[in-house]
Amino acid sequence: MTRRAIDHTRPVSAVVTVWGLATLVFVLLPLPFIVLYALSRNNYALFSAQGFTLQWFQRFFENDRFMAALQNSLAISAITTVVALAIAAPTAIVAVRHRFPGRDLMMALISAPLLVPGVISGTAALSFVAQTRIGPGFWPITVAMICFTLPLVLRPLVANLSGLDPDLEKAARNLGASPFAAFWRVTMPQLAPGLVAGGTFAFVEAMDNFSIAVFLTNISTTTLPVEAYSYIRDIDDPTVAAMATLLILLSIGVVLAIEWLLGLDRFLDMS
Repeated sequence: MTRRAIDHTRPVSAVVTVWGLATLVFVLLPLPFIVLYALSRNNYALFSAQGFTLQWFQRFFENDRFMAALQNSLAISAITTVVALAIAAPTAIVAVRHRFPGRDLMMALISAPLLVPGVISGTAALSFVAQTRIGPGFWPITVAMICFTLPLVLRPLVANLSGLDPDLEKAARNLGASPFAAFWRVTMPQLAPGLVAGGTFAFVEAMDNFSIAVFLTNISTTTLPVEAYSYIRDIDDPTVAAMATLLILLSIGVVLAIEWLLGLDRFLDMS
């Protein structure tokens, strides 16, 4: 079974174009204000007569709690991405290439976190760690992120694998390659778009998640979104805007890296 690729050259109506541009402007419009606020010398205004400053970025990096939260978020995101990909890849292969009783139920259960609000998932995770006396902390947050991001990783892999021709792998085996060698050298390179898409979704979601992480943090372990919320609750200055600007730059860097390594067209086709 082959999946038809998206035809990016097909013309669209003027109404769709206008609607798409309006949606894009609505989504991106707050970003310049965040950047301007992060550069402002005035705590309460976007523009200041004194000009612009980088002091809020310096204050962010000098804040020990922000740095600890950043380290936790990066570690949680990295572990979540690797583990979710390691689980999702074989699951996608089994789901696409094999038919067995309970397959649809398995896929429905894996996709269930997408249908449940993050607050409900966070409450359930908190109840679990409380009842089992595990307690909140780094590893409970990591496990919760893996469970929550697994369907986000699985979907592009299933879509990618569904569009591949299994006869190519069979041909490699007929030419003398072992099953593992045929899969590793023929199928895995073609899974690159799905792996990159799934890994990106997992990393970004784990890095940015608040609704689940807020229930599982404690005094010694917190994440960047939770720490930012605690900061703006008590202090009103552009330090969090500086943090958000850095995350915007990180997002732009991820997009550029995807374009360089894979190409956005292939990435979007798998997404």
